Amino acid sequence: MRKEINLTPTTLDQLQGARAELEREFGSLGVIVMPGEAEAPILTPPVRGALHQWLFEMNSDADLKAVGLKPRSRCLLSGPPGCGKTTLAHHISARLGVPMLVMQSSEVIGKYLGESARNLSKTFRAARRNRHDIALFFDEFDALAKSRAGLGSDGADNERANITITLLQEFDRYDGLLFAATNVTKDIDPAIWRRFQLQIEIGFPGAAERFAIVRLYMAPFQPDDDVISALAAIFEDASPALIREGCEAIKRSLVLGPRMKLPCDLPSIIERFAASAAASEGMPEPLLWREPRQCLAALQGLPWPPERAP
Repeated sequence: MRKEINLTPTTLDQLQGARAELEREFGSLGVIVMPGEAEAPILTPPVRGALHQWLFEMNSDADLKAVGLKPRSRCLLSGPPGCGKTTLAHHISARLGVPMLVMQSSEVIGKYLGESARNLSKTFRAARRNRHDIALFFDEFDALAKSRAGLGSDGADNERANITITLLQEFDRYDGLLFAATNVTKDIDPAIWRRFQLQIEIGFPGAAERFAIVRLYMAPFQPDDDVISALAAIFEDASPALIREGCEAIKRSLVLGPRMKLPCDLPSIIERFAASAAASEGMPEPLLWREPRQCLAALQGLPWPPERAP
């Protein structure tokens, strides 16, 4: 499917030149993210194993071709908001050395009949003719690929059906890397669902993943492992995005709290954070918000404040 390439620019001039060219071509369609800007996601072992196999097969094109196969190129990522679907797609694209076009499905949908299908065709046509390999990423995909079951014959229903038909046609023509992300898999049309060769669900991080996320986002501060474990525990049922918010709130308090004459012990910092943040609506309530007294008590007496790396 794809030859082994490396499109990551090696100099600042090359980076700026490649981005400028891609933004001229795709800037009206979405946001370009480059390989060098990707972050490594922290994944559960089953998801990490599935992705390792997929990356391996995308670099084994000749071996698969010998037995009549091609590497899979289309992946549907599902899971709660803030669990890293965009980060994961960007990481995979970066590992293959290709930039990624991030599109919000709500922006693809036009106000006029036929406009949405034209926007989709324009996107895929530009991707096919571009001299760079480029990955396509459709966010909030359920808004775009809604099931046709139960549709009537009015204009809005005809428009929804036309969008789905256009997606099916374009998927079959496009052999580049393609991702879609959704929080609501049940709303996606079954024919579109079958076009994805991989369907990967990214759930909430487990204890080991939360520990790694806290350690990552607390940098350059270096809390003791006991502190990291305690923070990971109170963020049970939290998304990676919410854990990151918590770590950034701690760092802000460590830097600015003394100047603002705020209490900077760990329980006080976390209590202020819990009062100013919450999980997304419809998501499970993390332990910090379910049992605040228990969580704050668990933070008492831990070694604090942490050292800061030079």
